[in-house]
Amino acid sequence: MVAPATIIEDLRRRDFTVNAMALSLNPGSRGLLMDPFNGAADIEAKVIRVLHNYAFVEDPSRLIRASRFAARFHWPLEERTQARYDSAKENNYIEHITSKAIGHEIEQLAYEDDPLHIVRVLEKEGWLKVLSDHWTTAKVDTNGLSTLMKTRQQMNELGYQPDPAPAVMYFLTSRMSDKEVADMRRLIPRKTLVEAWKDLEDNAKDLAKKLTGKESATPSRTWQVLSHARPEMTLFLAVTAKQQAVVQKIKNFFTKWRQVQQKIPLPEMTELHITPQLPEYPKIANDVFMLLLDGKLRSRTETVKFLKPLAPPPPPPPPPPPVKRGRAAKAAAAAASEAATPAVAGPTGKKKGKAGAAVAAPPVAPAPKPELKGKASAPPKPTPAKTLPKPAAKAAGPPKKAKNGEKKR
Repeated sequence: MVAPATIIEDLRRRDFTVNAMALSLNPGSRGLLMDPFNGAADIEAKVIRVLHNYAFVEDPSRLIRASRFAARFHWPLEERTQARYDSAKENNYIEHITSKAIGHEIEQLAYEDDPLHIVRVLEKEGWLKVLSDHWTTAKVDTNGLSTLMKTRQQMNELGYQPDPAPAVMYFLTSRMSDKEVADMRRLIPRKTLVEAWKDLEDNAKDLAKKLTGKESATPSRTWQVLSHARPEMTLFLAVTAKQQAVVQKIKNFFTKWRQVQQKIPLPEMTELHITPQLPEYPKIANDVFMLLLDGKLRSRTETVKFLKPLAPPPPPPPPPPPVKRGRAAKAAAAAASEAATPAVAGPTGKKKGKAGAAVAAPPVAPAPKPELKGKASAPPKPTPAKTLPKPAAKAAGPPKKAKNGEKKR
């Protein structure tokens, strides 16, 4: 019975300590680890430990889960847990498991990273027949399951994330009867998994038909078909396809054709301004890739020639700087004028000016010329002055000649 409870009570109801931890969502302690049963220490020690003595009595499906966890992580059961496990197994507590719990455990096998190893461990412990009366590893397509998981890993490395669960169930039950498979499907609680499992073969046949028809007549068309197909279908068909043409096309899709992408001349495209910022870039890059796949562009020169007409026009030149007005314009003009004035050497031969600007020296007056002997130099013109009234004077006659022996007065 499930009823509302606090987080601590909820953790107390869990199966193993490694599953009885939580993170706080309260604003004051958000992200704080809640580990009342010391599950972190068991993770560090790599052991599986039940929470209390009656764990296997309360829910016998924990016996199957303990074996599944131990097989998945390659961890042993803790000593006391192992003793309680053996006691529950000896007392046949598994007879009280519910159909819902069986369906849940069957479904969990589809999501294991190594389902074949888990199934072998469950068969060894006797739990596989609990899930289905006639289920054994002999009815598992081990080769197909191993190839499926390897192909899935390769797809993951290339960026594809297919859900392998339907295909895993297909290979785990490939040699079981239709009735046994139908009974198992009815127990699985997730019906979307059941429907995908049922439709797996039909969808794979439809994809194989496309790959052998006109839709995949060229490498570029085949690429388009596989790119738009569900990864789960491609994964399943890569393992189960019988037609060599289909197998080869899927192989080329994951290997050979991806190497063609390296032939796209990205440096030349950048020089032509064909960059991811261009809205048409995805289409142009895809068109080039398709033409390279089909061999219609055989060299780098041909590819660049194809790209040139698709290049956008060069960007316009930057606008001229704005004209400065007002005080800023006058200051700029004055600075330009000072820079353009030539420097003049002063009397000392040093350039004068402030802050490196050339300043013209004041004019120097010419030196006066020396008087020449024997010639009267012309007197300088008097500076015009105001006319003053002259005092009245007696008229004088001509000068008298001096007599011999008399001094001239």
